[in-house]
Amino acid sequence: MSSKKKLVALLLITLILTIPIIVLIYSTIGTNLSNFNYLWDYLLVDYSINTIKLVFMTIFFSLIFGVLPAWFVSTTDFKLKKTYDLLLYMPLAIPTYIMAFTYSDIVSYTGPIQSFFRNYSPKFAEIINMDYLQIEFLSILLSLSLYPYVYTTCRIAFSRIGTSYINLSKTLGLSEFSTFFKIAIPISRAAIFSGLFLIVMEVLNEYGAVNYFGVNTYTSGIFRAWGPMVDIQTASLLAVFLFIVVALFFILERYVNSKYKFNYAINTSVRSYFPNSKIKYVIINLVCLVPIILGFIIPIIHMLKNILKKSLNHDFFDVLSLTGNTIFVSIIASIFIIIFSILIQFINRISKSRLNKILGDVVSLSYAMPGAVIGIALILLFTIVGKFFETLFIGSFLVLIYAYVVRYMAVGISPIKSSFEKQPESIDQTAQSLGLKTINLLNKIYIPINRSAIIIAFLLCFVDIMKDLPLTLILRPFDFDTLATQTYEYAIEEMLARSSLYSFAIVFLGTFMLIILKNTLNKEIDVS
Repeated sequence: MSSKKKLVALLLITLILTIPIIVLIYSTIGTNLSNFNYLWDYLLVDYSINTIKLVFMTIFFSLIFGVLPAWFVSTTDFKLKKTYDLLLYMPLAIPTYIMAFTYSDIVSYTGPIQSFFRNYSPKFAEIINMDYLQIEFLSILLSLSLYPYVYTTCRIAFSRIGTSYINLSKTLGLSEFSTFFKIAIPISRAAIFSGLFLIVMEVLNEYGAVNYFGVNTYTSGIFRAWGPMVDIQTASLLAVFLFIVVALFFILERYVNSKYKFNYAINTSVRSYFPNSKIKYVIINLVCLVPIILGFIIPIIHMLKNILKKSLNHDFFDVLSLTGNTIFVSIIASIFIIIFSILIQFINRISKSRLNKILGDVVSLSYAMPGAVIGIALILLFTIVGKFFETLFIGSFLVLIYAYVVRYMAVGISPIKSSFEKQPESIDQTAQSLGLKTINLLNKIYIPINRSAIIIAFLLCFVDIMKDLPLTLILRPFDFDTLATQTYEYAIEEMLARSSLYSFAIVFLGTFMLIILKNTLNKEIDVS
């Protein structure tokens, strides 16, 4: 394949994945600003304050839930270490909107907590009888679902610090506390920022939880303009504004990761770097168990209680049908993502052009686009395409799958890109000396040696697509539901008990996939 053909192929893929945003930005030129002026005067400041407040509070609690457990699991040998390590990933299987629905039911007036204290301690029941649907409580719930992003990046970073830095800190007389703050945190700041970047993107993308709690954010504003106000132009302007905000976060994340470079030495043995004591074991168990219990065990128990309580009212055949719908769209979209990701990284590998690298970064920007932004962009795009072909594309599986591919392309690219970059240059030279053609080089060399990364990318995409709500709500075909949309529709109608079975199906699928993902990661990366 010639250099021109490689460049054309990459340009075509980049255009396919970025044209929705180009159309979105173009559509805002010359729009009627009457409704947007109303939003600017009365709502935009509220959207901005709530969004910023929610982002920073979620970051704060995510750091608390994610960083300390990662440190102890990475540097201390204790009982149940492997069990904690696995369970600390599991809240990622619970979508943020399900976490919000579940806990709002638990702490409600008729929920188990207030009902218990009304029966056994009426005075205390009066104290805790309050409105919990507030932004502060929402930020804690979002962090319980999203902290695994920080835990994962810190877990890998702390495990790869190696003994040299730890021994040096001991030589300098630093305690474990001082080593953690003066060495581990500074040397892992790029990894921590990468995890926080993913959390920020998820918070900005969130719709189900913020809408249920009545918190006005940019995403809820886009849905309000598109829905009740029936104003696609205002929704487009808000979408462009939100896109600019997340693009700035994306640039900042790339800048931080490019600024700091560290040489890690992988741990070669499982041992404690610092002396253990009974007090330390209590602290370790407390630090690890709090996010596990609050973020995974309590929601699971509450869902199962509701399922058993309403067992005669559940339509299990409907759950199976929607599970099939969810798996179908998740698999199809994930396959397309993996194909595009492999092609992009393979072309970058064999061409080594700076332009190709820039185009690859542009494609990665797709993850910085919230689902509501992509949804509005695709409505505008396929309205134009539909008029040209005199066909209605909006509300078709084609558009829905395309939306998933655009939204989650960066999720698939990341592990594959990392794996491709680890392969030595000698592989290419050896293949060329053996006379392998480009297509054979891909099929016989790069796909086999990057198999683990491909599996990881597929599982990550599958889990994210399975949990997706905003895109699916906007672009799903008529009379087509997934587990996510059905869960949301029951919850928004205050039928939380009935939504529990659909929620549990999502969590069960997500947990199963995450266990496979964790086992694959353990084989690929030494995080002892």
